[in-house]
Amino acid sequence: MGPAICCVDGSDGSRNALRIARRLAERLDLELVLLNVGPPTEAPGVSAAVSGQQRLHEAELRDAQQLLDRVALDDGLGPDVRRRAEIGPAADRILAVCREEQAELVVMGSRGRGGLKAALLGSVSTKVATHAPCPCVIVPPDTGERPFLS
Repeated sequence: MGPAICCVDGSDGSRNALRIARRLAERLDLELVLLNVGPPTEAPGVSAAVSGQQRLHEAELRDAQQLLDRVALDDGLGPDVRRRAEIGPAADRILAVCREEQAELVVMGSRGRGGLKAALLGSVSTKVATHAPCPCVIVPPDTGERPFLS
């Protein structure tokens, strides 16, 4: 079986998603993989210099990996929880990782954008939910109204 992938970015929404993903992975007896996708940055004048672009990419990956390590430490996750850092357009990278890992499940938080903002800015969770090769759980912001999978 493939893993349960949980998308984390350090936000409260992704930490809530991680709480749910941990429970689902445990109940379904799946490996849990934390995924952070950092945005690519283009440094002025560096795009022509391959070595400069490579150093920038390596720094971005280091930042993404450090975020994963911090989240894992803060949430008391052990070394058995795999961490994967990626750089690129978030939805595209999440979908690619789901395919590569043959994920059984992908879990991600919702930032709560809706209406006009979602139409103008696009929505990573909407794209992932509609194109994922596996079931997708979008965890709404924690309102404290009711426990989920408690």
